[in-house]
Amino acid sequence: MTAQNTQISSKTIAVLGASGNVGKLLVEYLVSKGYKIKAFGRHAPKFDLKNVENLEVDYSNQEEMNKAVASSDITYMLVGLEYKSKVWEAEWVPLVKRLIDACESAKSKLVFFDNVYAYGLTPGKMTETSPLKAQTRKGKVRKEIQETLEEVHKSGKIKLVIAKCADFYGPGITTSVLGDRFLDFIVNKNTVELFGNPAKKHNYTYVADIPPALEVLGLSDFEGVIHLPTNTAHTGQEFKEILEKVTGKTLKLTGLRQTTAYFLSLFIPILRELFEMMYQSENDYDFDSNKILKEFPELKVTSYEVGFKETIEWYRKVQS
Repeated sequence: MTAQNTQISSKTIAVLGASGNVGKLLVEYLVSKGYKIKAFGRHAPKFDLKNVENLEVDYSNQEEMNKAVASSDITYMLVGLEYKSKVWEAEWVPLVKRLIDACESAKSKLVFFDNVYAYGLTPGKMTETSPLKAQTRKGKVRKEIQETLEEVHKSGKIKLVIAKCADFYGPGITTSVLGDRFLDFIVNKNTVELFGNPAKKHNYTYVADIPPALEVLGLSDFEGVIHLPTNTAHTGQEFKEILEKVTGKTLKLTGLRQTTAYFLSLFIPILRELFEMMYQSENDYDFDSNKILKEFPELKVTSYEVGFKETIEWYRKVQS
């Protein structure tokens, strides 16, 4: 056994939110690397894998949170709350404070999976030093979460990584802006429908690139805020050209703009909650991940050509 494998086998990891899209991939990836995993969900996950313990936890209960994190060297936080502003405002910050207490008690390094909402509208590139200027309800919640975590980390109470991710896509991801509706329009309607203004630039994280990055962030000595590996930003026209190469089709490009999105939100509940975030799609969205690629050059970024090909192939299989 190599020194690296000895280090891996000695680590015990808690994955909170193991039943979610990223949580499932992370557990499967970490098990393949030899880690012992405690996989937690509001209902016990159903992994049939060696070295995985499937466990149920009530995230609203401090004692249960303490037990979940206890004896874990690394804690990955990938829990998702119902995508409603009023739920986020009521539940997110108290949940994070319970998580902090649990990690401090267990001396467990916390890797917190985050989005970019705290930044608000960012001219130019979003980097790890971009100011937190959230204006939306959900953005303000994420800003308070980040500030709470950073304050505790600065005090030395916990080891912390805030791993920020752009909008992500890939096989199995159905509810993102590149989820079911996006894929259905490409496969069945020969149309690339993007959320917002297709003339603006946007970039996306391929979901399979997330677990390797989270692994090294947990195992290494790195602490602080960092962006997960993500490909460069493109306009809608550029994405259309990539998708035409992938599918071999001639595709039409459209944008789901604010007026149409508002009308559809009357019938599609999730759009009501996404509506306040449309500034991300009506303006350039340029998520920069150069820092992590310099810090950990072994990490790779999947090209859009490969990512879209694999995602569309998966979608066609599940639709057949």
